[in-house]
Amino acid sequence: MNSSDSDWQTWRDLFQGRADRPLLPLDADLDYTQLPRSLAHSLAVFQLGESGGGNVVGQARQSRLPGIDEHYAEALDLFVSEEHRHANQLAVCVRMMGGELLRKNWTARLFVFGRRLIGLRFKILVLLAAEVVGLCFYRLVATRLPPCRIRDTLLQLVGDEHSHLQFHCAFLERQAATPFRRTLFKASWRALMFCAGLVVLIDHRRTLRDLSIEFRDFQDFWSHYRFAAEIHVLGLPRMRSTLRNQTNSAALDKTSDAVSIATPDLT
Repeated sequence: MNSSDSDWQTWRDLFQGRADRPLLPLDADLDYTQLPRSLAHSLAVFQLGESGGGNVVGQARQSRLPGIDEHYAEALDLFVSEEHRHANQLAVCVRMMGGELLRKNWTARLFVFGRRLIGLRFKILVLLAAEVVGLCFYRLVATRLPPCRIRDTLLQLVGDEHSHLQFHCAFLERQAATPFRRTLFKASWRALMFCAGLVVLIDHRRTLRDLSIEFRDFQDFWSHYRFAAEIHVLGLPRMRSTLRNQTNSAALDKTSDAVSIATPDLT
């Protein structure tokens, strides 16, 4: 999607069309408690992070920034609702794994603090960083799980987050309309991504270890999505096309190291 004015209505219609999807039920005959406890904790952290974001909608409705309108605010409102759906889906996963939901976490507070620092532009930049975090983590974890509904859930979230990334990039592309703003975006984005990467590696180190996710694997996904967002915002069509093809062709077939899920003994 390009970022013309009419496209905010297109984004609104896209999110509206997905608004009534039911939550994916999990496999009642599988013992999800066999999965690492660290994974349940990590998903609880993401569940907490997916639960917020409502304040940004009110700011978008009052904003006079160029290139946004009421359709953008409506699309952003639906985006927040979709994030809340993600939170509900992750809550189901956490409970099925025998984990506990969190009321607070230092990484979630850090992202909230970042969203509140400056104006709408920076808030959307932080939201974009959160999308990259989710894309990398959900997709990496999915490569380590056997076929099951939790894996299906994570892959559905990956699909949603892809469109979220493009939605936020469309906004930021409009705001980076001058050479100075483009340079400012690039510097801010790379610094934010460096910090976010450290946060993920620190807060989810046990999950990455328990699922045998090596730093090299994390770095590959992280670099890919960080670069994808950057070139979307900076408006490089050829590179966009190349990256889109790479993203679509990247296989999720690293199942040789998949964590097993035990079926209950019915004998």
